[in-house]
Amino acid sequence: MKKEILKYVKLMSGLILCSFGIVSILNSNLGLSPWDVLNQGLNKQIGITLGQANIAVGFIVIFIGLYFKQPLGSGTILNVTFVGLFVDLFIYLDIIPVGNTYFQQALLFAEGITVFSLGSYMYISTGCGCGPRDGLMVVFTKMTGFPLGTVRLCLEAMALTLGYFLGGKVGIGTAAFSLTAGYIIQFFFKIFKDDVKKIEHRSIVSEVKLLKAYLFKNSIKATK
Repeated sequence: MKKEILKYVKLMSGLILCSFGIVSILNSNLGLSPWDVLNQGLNKQIGITLGQANIAVGFIVIFIGLYFKQPLGSGTILNVTFVGLFVDLFIYLDIIPVGNTYFQQALLFAEGITVFSLGSYMYISTGCGCGPRDGLMVVFTKMTGFPLGTVRLCLEAMALTLGYFLGGKVGIGTAAFSLTAGYIIQFFFKIFKDDVKKIEHRSIVSEVKLLKAYLFKNSIKATK
């Protein structure tokens, strides 16, 4: 049980880092990631916060994934819920500086994408469920037979296009994020000697079974 608790501590820590990275990239004023361009577009058009937009889009993506029978993990639910909440919290606390010069902008963007990628590694490596957008990529990769990178590019292009027309911020940082984030996440897997190919994400059903087995085992011990 201790191992499971530590796993969720790692997952939540990763989500906090992802949120910190998102707000750092936002404050760099160099352009957001494709999905965050969509979130910001919704923020501007219907008045919800950036975090609320993140949550709303995440749940829509989850429902699409469920329709195509993509397994749902606890990490998926925690991801879509808490990343948005932490994004709004960091914006509210105003503890992340805003880039006013080109040097500050570049530094803030580099810090943001690095922290985001570290956080992504942390929650992915727990195996508690794919992020909603990652799960959707897997679904369409299986359906179409196209390479994962091609599917990811198409989904991000659609999110970016819609977000742009809604008023989301697009810039050099948007392209830089799309081109480098995957490699930086891969770098962290290598640094910590984890193999992403060996990670098997658990569904909520399998986690409930594990919890029942643990409780049953301890109830037997208590009666002895």
